[in-house]
Amino acid sequence: MPSSIYWRRRAAVLLLLALVALLVVWALARGGGGGGDSTDNAGGDGDGGPVESITPGPTPSESLIDERPGGRDESTDDDEDAGDGEDAGAATDGAGGEDGGSNGAEGATDGGGEQGGDAGGSGGGTALDPAGLPACVAADLTLSLRSDSNTYSPDDEPELRLTAQNASGAPCALDLGLDRLTLTLSDSEDNLVWSSAHCPEGAGSAPTAVPAGGTASHAVTWDRRHSSADACDEGPGRAAAPGTYLAEVELAGYEGAQTSFRLEED
Repeated sequence: MPSSIYWRRRAAVLLLLALVALLVVWALARGGGGGGDSTDNAGGDGDGGPVESITPGPTPSESLIDERPGGRDESTDDDEDAGDGEDAGAATDGAGGEDGGSNGAEGATDGGGEQGGDAGGSGGGTALDPAGLPACVAADLTLSLRSDSNTYSPDDEPELRLTAQNASGAPCALDLGLDRLTLTLSDSEDNLVWSSAHCPEGAGSAPTAVPAGGTASHAVTWDRRHSSADACDEGPGRAAAPGTYLAEVELAGYEGAQTSFRLEED
């Protein structure tokens, strides 16, 4: 075959290769242009309108609290006080909502354990009215007597406290009036020195409520002087001598109690 034919074939092959190369370049260029369009579209908003400007907020390291001169932030203190008030209110509401019933019952029992004054009262902050309550049963009641101190200086007056413990599950009434209650003081030689029955001052009947499972108390202060049923109009008796004294209490219908203390010398 003539050489011109070979050259023609070679030219055709080279032309084909060049065409293929151009197609590849065109395809790559078109693909890059499409990505740019998509990027441009993504950069705008959905409606093609202007992008809203966003003002950057404080960085995590910046503080939002503007401290006032003097080192005290009043607004912060007010906020903390308000928060404490809200927390306290929430705690109170929670206690009332969930445990109100049980706490009220426990308060009634525990509060009755410590009686205020001579009459005493019930738990839960509400005093029991002895009127209408049944009389305390001797088997359920325990009397105890104690002195506020084991020894008293010459300027101190002994105080004796009678406590009635109710072991039953129901409140009851106990009469601590002078007609039923007698307190006596004797010296170390068993001589009667003082008695509440001598020249009594006070009510003959004094009903006192004793809560269920609780106590009621009655206090008596001794003026450190002798007493006598025959000398009520003569004023206070002679002063008691230093030494050991035995105090005994008797309550009609119940088992009595006793304790001792000592008066110091000058």
